[in-house]
Amino acid sequence: MFSGLLQLMFNAADTVIVGQFSADGDFAVSAVGSTASLINALVALAIGMGNGAGVVVAQNVGAKRSDAVKRTVHTAMLLSVIMGVIIGALGFFCAEPLLNLMNAPKDVLPLAALYTKIFFLGLPVQLIYNFGSAILRSIGDTTRPLIFLAVAGVLNVGLNILFVVAFDMSVAGVALATVISQTVSAALVVIYMLKQKNDCKLSARELKIDKKALLQTLYIGIPAGLQGMIFSVSNTILQATINTFGPLAMTGSTAATTVANFIFIPMNSIHHASTSFIGQNTGAQKIKQIKKLIFTLNGMAVAIGVIITVPIIIFGKTFLGIFTDTPEAITFGMTHLITLCVPYFVCGAMDVTVGCIRGMGTSLSPMLVSIFGVCGFRFLWIWVIFPLIQKVVENPYQQYFYLFLSYFISWSITLAFQSGICIKTYKKLASRVKSE
Repeated sequence: MFSGLLQLMFNAADTVIVGQFSADGDFAVSAVGSTASLINALVALAIGMGNGAGVVVAQNVGAKRSDAVKRTVHTAMLLSVIMGVIIGALGFFCAEPLLNLMNAPKDVLPLAALYTKIFFLGLPVQLIYNFGSAILRSIGDTTRPLIFLAVAGVLNVGLNILFVVAFDMSVAGVALATVISQTVSAALVVIYMLKQKNDCKLSARELKIDKKALLQTLYIGIPAGLQGMIFSVSNTILQATINTFGPLAMTGSTAATTVANFIFIPMNSIHHASTSFIGQNTGAQKIKQIKKLIFTLNGMAVAIGVIITVPIIIFGKTFLGIFTDTPEAITFGMTHLITLCVPYFVCGAMDVTVGCIRGMGTSLSPMLVSIFGVCGFRFLWIWVIFPLIQKVVENPYQQYFYLFLSYFISWSITLAFQSGICIKTYKKLASRVKSE
């Protein structure tokens, strides 16, 4: 949780610095914000693969299969480099056409394309860190990733100030600072894993793709990655609709998303914890412990979502004012915050439930439910329902409210179905363990 919040504060600092000190002002904030959903769409598959490797490691740790842990670790770390190069190249060369498809305004497009291209040049090192930290979390070591992130984050903020304030590099400076800091965090993770004395010790000579480890990682990771990717695609389509409201709506949305992430990140940390804890207990066949964890983890996510939402809504305008002082942008941002954050706890429960299902070794069915329940509904809302609303509602802020209402409805539908899958998966696992 602290790692996620720390990363979020550093990212928020990026937005504040580029918004307050760049000559491009709100346009720079809009450029950085408008690229988020596109970047996430291309990165999500690789991140899902990293989380898949973490689940496989956790299950093997719980079952005390030492050789399997070692094979998975070396397969995953080599896979991170391969995927980083392929997806990074794809993002670099397709950046501008994809941003055009997202209806990025012409006055924002050059800055957004520049930021995206520099970001994707650094994708391989980002994935090395993400895969490595997922493996460390799977064995219960969350302290080292936090320390490495803190070091890289402080460096990132310092470089932002240097590049943006001193050298007036605008979004290019922010992107370059991000790549450099991510390189440092990746190097720290690799060095730490090289010095390990347990099954997660990394050795350059043992870096190779093990077929069995790869297939196990793909079995969990591909559905998780595809789900994240399609989620991001739905957000990309939503961002394209936001872009039609103009640069001020884009600025407000960027600021609101940054603030809202202070709710999402703590809930999402419980989601990541669920895959590791449930995975280890699945490997150890501790069925009663799994049942307790499912209820405990969901309760924690809901409680965190509710508790953090209250002050964010009350002081929302103050938080948004850190990023922009334009009244119209703040109004758009508050509409975004209220519609998204008040029911955010539903999203937290949905994600944790999916994490529990994956920890028990099932990944395909929750992916399919999420695709149809969340993404499918959002596509229907954006392309069919929302245009009808726009014909009736003329106020742009009210239209903006109805646009984001799709989140709450899609979360609720998906949570109901995922809960059913979780119960069925648990009963199937319990039955198998009992028969053994």
